[in-house]
Amino acid sequence: MIVASDLNGTLTTGSPILAVAKWAETHQAVLRPRLFKYRILFSYLQVKAGLKEIDIWADKTMREVLDLIHFPDQEKITSIMSYVVESELWPKRRENAVSLLKEYHKQGADIILVSAAFEPAVIEFAKRISDERITAIGTPVFLTENGISLADNLTTREKKLEKVINIIGSNTLDVALGDTFADIPLLEKSRHPIAVFPDRELRKTAEIRGWQILD
Repeated sequence: MIVASDLNGTLTTGSPILAVAKWAETHQAVLRPRLFKYRILFSYLQVKAGLKEIDIWADKTMREVLDLIHFPDQEKITSIMSYVVESELWPKRRENAVSLLKEYHKQGADIILVSAAFEPAVIEFAKRISDERITAIGTPVFLTENGISLADNLTTREKKLEKVINIIGSNTLDVALGDTFADIPLLEKSRHPIAVFPDRELRKTAEIRGWQILD
């Protein structure tokens, strides 16, 4: 059995972006991260109101928050991403969705976590579920001479499905979990789609197609 799941909104309500900003505010003692957090919260409300495109917003804010980190190196990146999971993503996990993944894993399923979130954070979250038969895919983060860089394209929508297919090949995707309209391509590919606390568009799609809804 192969099970694929989104992370943000599906397995956790925590925000990797705000967690990185909080780390910078706590560990670097400068004002900019605090102002950044307030601006991001305001702009996210605009996204929820339909005034901003979520993919454009996420791409911009993920890059901006990485620029807050001073003198980055690989050890610091690892430490920050562990902080993101320990302080934000895991404490705010959706217990019912995480428990479902653990049950599939217990039954011998291969689990794939696939998300637009920073890939090191997705990897750290996956370790909380199990070190075995879990593949973690996110948006790659690179260390460059100018600081921390994000991959050109976020792992979202069709890109998310593309990466899953690259892993499973011609095998069947048995179960897929997602929470927004951006997860529909992934859910459509699976034999058993599960909409987890879905947004309006995904809920409508799930109801029309008879997909399972986990609230």
